[in-house]
Amino acid sequence: MTDIENPVALTKGQIIELLRTTPGAMEQFEKAYAAGPLSHPDHNDIFATSAKQAKDELAHNVYTDKYVGEICERIVNELLGKTRIWTFDGQNGHELITVPFPSQPVTPEEINALPEDQRPMLTGDYTTVDINANSGAMALGMYKRWLDETDGPKKQTYYNAFRQGLDIMDLDPILYAMLETNPNAMGYWLPQIADTAVKYLKIPATTIIKVPITLLQLSRLDYGRIKAVTRKILDEFCVKAFSLDTTKDYFVKTGTYSSKFDFRNAHVPAGKEVSELGEYLMYISNQAVTMAGPLTTPCIYGVSTTNEWVVREYIPDPENSPTIYKGLPLRTEYRFFVDFDKGIVLGVNPYWDYDLMLQRFSQGAHRNPHDMHDFITFSSHADKLMNTYMENVDDLYEVVLSLAGEVHTKGIMTGQWSLDIMQSGNDFWLIDMALAENSAFYNNCVTNEMRRPRAEDWLPRIPEHIGKVETIEV
Repeated sequence: MTDIENPVALTKGQIIELLRTTPGAMEQFEKAYAAGPLSHPDHNDIFATSAKQAKDELAHNVYTDKYVGEICERIVNELLGKTRIWTFDGQNGHELITVPFPSQPVTPEEINALPEDQRPMLTGDYTTVDINANSGAMALGMYKRWLDETDGPKKQTYYNAFRQGLDIMDLDPILYAMLETNPNAMGYWLPQIADTAVKYLKIPATTIIKVPITLLQLSRLDYGRIKAVTRKILDEFCVKAFSLDTTKDYFVKTGTYSSKFDFRNAHVPAGKEVSELGEYLMYISNQAVTMAGPLTTPCIYGVSTTNEWVVREYIPDPENSPTIYKGLPLRTEYRFFVDFDKGIVLGVNPYWDYDLMLQRFSQGAHRNPHDMHDFITFSSHADKLMNTYMENVDDLYEVVLSLAGEVHTKGIMTGQWSLDIMQSGNDFWLIDMALAENSAFYNNCVTNEMRRPRAEDWLPRIPEHIGKVETIEV
């Protein structure tokens, strides 16, 4: 038995050395962490509480009346009929054309005839809003001011206001359509590149849905406001929309945000949690909205700029790596920068950059037990991560170069992008992409002469599938 179970008695350096050299020390360290800080959520902080902890704290007095159940089933069918779905099985991508379900739309009169605590907060055409302002027109007005302004500071102020509003205001068809113009959303880039990229790299099986506007609007409300009956509708919708299997683990995210800094939100284990996966997605969507809110410092917009939810195959870790971020396995990852217009690689950087990670964790380690845990864990494992990176990066560079060349030749995608590749055992998985200029390590990897940032275009093209949206008072 080592002193690792009593980490207070040791310095950070002593703990790191123990973890590096003592068999079984990491297991003891993780047990002490799980029994201590990890088991004590802060329910006043949406970022210090996991999706499971939050949903388990809420009331689950769902309907028992058969008539209420029939109303909810009709709402689920309405939502499914308004959902666009794209799936990738690990080999080929397919878009599923949804067909409206043959159910009579639920009316506000039917909703309001129910007992108050059993009234769903949405239907296929009606939803609950916060302020009920003309959000789309307000966003377009601020967007135009940004485009027209010539004074630098004022222009930035208008841009910030536009982007923040895009992430937090009540949804209407215009605002919803503007979300769909974001090229960083997975539903933009993965369908374009998947069938080609899978020849060079593994890609997890993935389902991406365009969330119906009346459902996505609920993420703009406080999570605690969402009634049990509405959460039940949400869960049943997601089970059907994503064809979930309760015997499997899943990785969940929005089109732009995975909440990986609390990996308990991103990894949904098999069993009961899969049947409640919709609540995970709603929780992390609300987290993303909160990050852009006026009460959050600093305000971070962009993570909520999407109308997509994503469910992916969970990639198990064959090496049982130590974890950070409350459960995320520390596997070697590579961030490549490519130019598809030229078919070239612009640069590459370790995703778990040593200096950046230590700076991040050390800043909060003196006051945050999770940062302290992650600082110690990362420090003890960093050499292995870098050794693995150096052993493979040259060969992987040639793979990515070939991929970039084929994408260029086929004209599948344009512009400069970052590609995140995770190594799991001997397999290499393409797990994420984003515009190069929006990605960390851009300044490290892409010279000023090589940079060609994409011109922003947020003007919406409103498709017919969005349909009407009315408010409902419940």
